[in-house]
Amino acid sequence: MITTKTINKHISEIADLISDQELSQTLKTSLVSRQDAIDKIERCFNLLPECLGPTEKLAVFLNSWKATHLKMLAIYGLSCRLQRLAMNAGPESENYAQLMLASAHNAATSYEDLGLDYAGETHAQLFNDFADVLLGDYPWSLEKYCVPEAQEFRGWIYQNMVVSDIKTGLLTNVFSEIYNHAEFTIAFAAFSEYVDRQGLTSSEREKALKYLYVHVAEATEVDHLFLVLKALDAYCVVTKTSIDYVEARQLFEEYLSRIGKIMESLTAPMEQEKDGELT
Repeated sequence: MITTKTINKHISEIADLISDQELSQTLKTSLVSRQDAIDKIERCFNLLPECLGPTEKLAVFLNSWKATHLKMLAIYGLSCRLQRLAMNAGPESENYAQLMLASAHNAATSYEDLGLDYAGETHAQLFNDFADVLLGDYPWSLEKYCVPEAQEFRGWIYQNMVVSDIKTGLLTNVFSEIYNHAEFTIAFAAFSEYVDRQGLTSSEREKALKYLYVHVAEATEVDHLFLVLKALDAYCVVTKTSIDYVEARQLFEEYLSRIGKIMESLTAPMEQEKDGELT
């Protein structure tokens, strides 16, 4: 049974499982300092069941929301960077095994996304199914339906993971996984209610919600979080460094702020619709 809690509650519960207590506290502190962004996110999902629509508004929501999740290319790029460091060091290097391990752990966060062990059914395809059930042949995937804030977020994630410092990339992936766990859980509840209002058949309902369900039913994102933490630990061993917790906090705060701006933009038309119903 999947229950609905606040984003803060979900993230704090998972943060408590992280052995690095300072990183755990950094996550919790970031939640407090960016409560305004979290409020915007939760407001968006609270309004969604009753106020999302019609077709163009739904297209904008789905296209923009997708831009915040499916980051396989960035994950692949970060894994390749770690693997290239290992290859450059050479098999005889004491760092070779640790770098390869870091690359492997990071890459393992995409196993489900790529459909390994699931007959090749990718998460990208599941999202397309989700959108297609709700929108039919409407061209929701066109870039014009992605709000600027979501486009910028997508570019920021890629920059962090493929261009910036590798540790920044790994921390970005850490924060992505723990945040997505919380968001997918409240999104599943919101979209379940939304879908129930659309008069779909049971098979259509199942197809529409599968993308969300697979992320929360078996704590997929939580498993991914601990894989990235293993990758980060291995990289720190090689570089003989540790996490800069001030920078980590700033990074997670920026992550939440950017998501909050996206959700605020997506909420605006729903607020207008709700206001119209009250007048």
